[in-house]
Amino acid sequence: MRLNMRHIAVVLLFLVAALQLNAWPPMGIAATYNFATEYQQHGIGAKLCLDVYGPWRLEPEIIYFAQNKDVTTLQLNANVHYVMPMTSRIYLYPFAGISYSHWGYIGPDKSRWGANLGGGAEFYLGRGWSLIGEYRFMLVKQETQAIPTLGIKRLF
Repeated sequence: MRLNMRHIAVVLLFLVAALQLNAWPPMGIAATYNFATEYQQHGIGAKLCLDVYGPWRLEPEIIYFAQNKDVTTLQLNANVHYVMPMTSRIYLYPFAGISYSHWGYIGPDKSRWGANLGGGAEFYLGRGWSLIGEYRFMLVKQETQAIPTLGIKRLF
C-alpha cells in the first residue's frame, strides 16, 4: 500500500482535531486486534479515548489490516460513544462515526469515506486498565463489512 500526502493530511487532521479541545478530559489509549469480514483480514489498531462531556466519548482511531486476497487496508475512524454504566466495572456503549478507508490492491488502489455503526463493552480490570470488545458495521459503498474488535486500554 502506498501512502501519499492525502493520507498524511487526513491523519494530521485527526490529531489536530484531538488537540483542539480546550482542556484534556479524562482519557485512555487502546491497542486493538480487529478482523475485517469482507476480505478475511486481521488488523491491529490504536485509538485515543477522550471522555468529552458526561457520558459522551470521542475516539479517533487508526487500523491497519494485513494483506489477504491481494488487499491491504488502512482505516481512519472518528467515532462518538454514548457510555452507559451497567455496574461499577462494566460499561456498554453504542457508537457512530465516520470512516476513511484506503484499499491497496495489486491493481489500482482506491479510497472511500463511509460510516461506522456499532456497539461495545468495556470491562475495568483495576489499576487503570480495562478490556474492550466491539462489533461495528463499516458502511462504505461496495465495501460494507462487519469488524469485531478486542483490545486493552490504559486509562489516565
